[in-house]
Amino acid sequence: MIRRLSGLALLALLAACSDSTSPKDFNPTTTQQKADAVLAAFDGNPVLKSLAVLGPAIQLSVAQPALAAAPFDPTASPTTLPAHLRALANQPSFGATASLALFPADLLGRTLVYDSATTRYQVDSTRTDAPSTGVRIALYAVDPIAGKVVFPLNEIGYLDLTDVSTPSADAVRIKAVVGSTTYLDYTASATRATNSAGVSAEGFVSNGTDQVDFNLSVTIALNSTDVDIDYQLTSGSNSVGLVAHLGPTENDLNATVTITGGGDTVILEVTGDTSTLGGQITYNGDQVVVIGGTPDNPTFTRPDGTPLTQAEITSLNAIGNVIEVLFDAFDNLLGPALVVFAFG
Repeated sequence: MIRRLSGLALLALLAACSDSTSPKDFNPTTTQQKADAVLAAFDGNPVLKSLAVLGPAIQLSVAQPALAAAPFDPTASPTTLPAHLRALANQPSFGATASLALFPADLLGRTLVYDSATTRYQVDSTRTDAPSTGVRIALYAVDPIAGKVVFPLNEIGYLDLTDVSTPSADAVRIKAVVGSTTYLDYTASATRATNSAGVSAEGFVSNGTDQVDFNLSVTIALNSTDVDIDYQLTSGSNSVGLVAHLGPTENDLNATVTITGGGDTVILEVTGDTSTLGGQITYNGDQVVVIGGTPDNPTFTRPDGTPLTQAEITSLNAIGNVIEVLFDAFDNLLGPALVVFAFG
């Protein structure tokens, strides 16, 4: 639900940045086109397409039980991310800097290639192109519609996982290159405190033309089910910030989304649980939308109580779905880091 509501805030921004200053005047078609442009860095990214098919075949060790809690799968439902992180955080070594190497010794400086016979990745002992402080994973052409690897194998690029830990945090740099273009480059860190553990990531994802810069963090309370999320995204002149607190379920939340662009600021504030939903959207300090209803059946009205038009509601739902995909993609970017941190 956080992702859906984040989409609503972005919708308000896109409408406000047009020539109109009222929610009733926004153009659904133009808004949809602008939202699609934000997603372009993901939709046209060959690395994400390759990993969506090949990700589940990547294992850094068949003996590591934590992999069951953190599969390298960019298509996995992000609603399981807190559970994956909590399972890893309960390992004493998680986030314990310098306690152990992030990578198994027999994989350090090695390149993993896809084995069509076993449908798994394995070390190619003849290759010497991997970073000395990490692991290189070969990427291949895939059929994203069928969800299959293309045969004969066509290696298109690589994904490098490099240990860049510091005295304060375990950290891994994740960089993906196809041809001469870097499509993904970020550093993820794992930290652990007495009562909490977390993973953060900072970098960018691109399709070669469009780029989204991001700074993400997810923190788990070890003695409860609470989750704190802080996402900051920048694409061109627009920025999107999401700060949220989740309770026992995904529908138990308190979230604030701040959007800036073109000199305008839109803020979405929402609270909810399994049965109620409330909040508002403001544009440059003025309330423009009131949110109510339930998580399964949200309502959106103007401050004077009059309903939005059907076109506006349709666009709210459509853009909400688009931005939900966007935030899902960011959640899934943490997958490679979780696999690496399973060994820390």
